[in-house]
Order: sequence, then structure tokens, then C-alpha cells
Amino acid sequence: MNSDRSKDLTQQVTYAVLAVPGVACLRPGLRSLLQATGSRQQAAADQPDPGGAVRITYDPRGRVAALRIEIVVRARHQAASTAAAVRAAAVEAAATTPGAVRVTVTGIV
Repeated sequence: MNSDRSKDLTQQVTYAVLAVPGVACLRPGLRSLLQATGSRQQAAADQPDPGGAVRITYDPRGRVAALRIEIVVRARHQAASTAAAVRAAAVEAAATTPGAVRVTVTGIV
């Protein structure tokens, strides 16, 4: 798999996931948690860093075989509904099947 294509797809999925209402951040890192609590607004020039929270596995033909996403949900939102919306957004962003996407809620803030 082409490294640039993989990075581009990871960024596309990251943007799609972060746009879902109720998503505070990707898997918690200190920086992500601080941003999620509103102590610092993300500047337009900042690229969201998915770290290990968005992992993509490809099949031999270069198609997405598995997409794993770990998120933190805002306390005012229902975790199951937010995870389902994240899954739908990731399916669309990665142009893959719903069965290939697994979303894990790692925390609530």
C-alpha cells in the first residue's frame, strides 16, 4: 500500500470522524483531552493527529479490509448513537463496507 495514499485516507477518515456531533476527540492523549474540554480551540492550520486512534488495514488488492477507530464522546451525547454516526461517516470517507469498520468508545468527557 502506498504510504501517501494511506496517510491521505487516514486524514480523510480523521476529519470525517471529528465532524460527527458528540465526538470530543480521538483516543485520548493529553493534547486531545485538553482540546476536547475546550481549553484551546484548534487553529485552522493545525492538522488533527490521529496517532494510533485510526488504524487501516488493506487487503492484497489495496482495498480497505479493516478500519479501527477509537473515540472519546462528549458527556451530553449518547455513546452508542455517536459511535454509529462515526461508523457511517468512516464508511463514507473510506469508501468501504460497514462490516470493515469498528468503532470503540474509549472515554467520555
